[in-house]
Amino acid sequence: MDSSPRASASVVAAGIVAILGGAFAALSLVASFFVISNIGSSPYPPSLSPAMRPVLYATWTFFLVCAIFVIVAGLQVIRLRNWARFALLGVAGCALFFGTVGLGVIFVTIYFTPADPAVSKLLLACILAFIYGLPILVAIWWLILFTRRSVADQFHAAAAAKLEITPASTSLLNNPECPLAIRIVGWYLASFFLFLPVLPFLPSRLPAFYFGHVFRGPAANALHLLSFAILAIPGLGLLLLKRWSYPLTVATQLLFCLNCLVIAFSSSFESNMRAAFNEIGLPASLPPFADASLHQIRYLVLLSLILPVAILILLLIYRRTFFAAAEIADKTVSSS
Repeated sequence: MDSSPRASASVVAAGIVAILGGAFAALSLVASFFVISNIGSSPYPPSLSPAMRPVLYATWTFFLVCAIFVIVAGLQVIRLRNWARFALLGVAGCALFFGTVGLGVIFVTIYFTPADPAVSKLLLACILAFIYGLPILVAIWWLILFTRRSVADQFHAAAAAKLEITPASTSLLNNPECPLAIRIVGWYLASFFLFLPVLPFLPSRLPAFYFGHVFRGPAANALHLLSFAILAIPGLGLLLLKRWSYPLTVATQLLFCLNCLVIAFSSSFESNMRAAFNEIGLPASLPPFADASLHQIRYLVLLSLILPVAILILLLIYRRTFFAAAEIADKTVSSS
């Protein structure tokens, strides 16, 4: 008789939604890749500049990997793998954050854009609300479902049944001593390691903005590499319950916040943005790169502060819990 626990209908439904959503995202990315590639190779406008094509390809590759990961997590959550539950919680948190921010930016843009007689603002707002609202609703559903005690008990029972066959082990993605909120922050920050192999292939004309100054060429590439590294290394340290990772994470997030504030309120913001758009081959006369739209880009820079501020708040709330878990981890390592 098979006595292994089985997933409830709600968990199975969440897994199926994750599989379908990941598959739809992957197919959409592949289709977009072929469409934009044909546009980019066209000699007629609007064609992609050579500087933008590697950036778009790298972005597509990253999101394609993320979509495949969601499919795998959906399959494994049906099998009651605890790491898959945490993975979908992390995906739900990111979807809720970016979906809410994107929805707000879209509605602000529609509100300040002059009315077009060919397209109704109300119709456009309804369509965009559905496109952005559906992931938000799914994210809220997953956050509520996978944090319920009865659902968590299913995964714990499956893990206990598995331990009867295999010896217990602590993995990087499922360290029970590390608080869940810290693990989510660690996964998010450690994911920046995925960008490091792509950075050497970025065009040399892609600028870097730091504290009101624009860096180009090898200096910009070196700063991009340094930025992703100092974001990813503390995330890995949080997952491994290393004490040094906590102050390093706080320092890097504060540095990011300060950089965004200086960029947004710098007197050279508009001139730097306009020069950067021209340098990478984007038409400065078209929205959102026109002078009238630069204020909206400033608001986007300020909106990017939401995530680091949320990380700092979580680190402050779980400070004692994290250091207590880190102390236990240190004693375990020293005793072994």
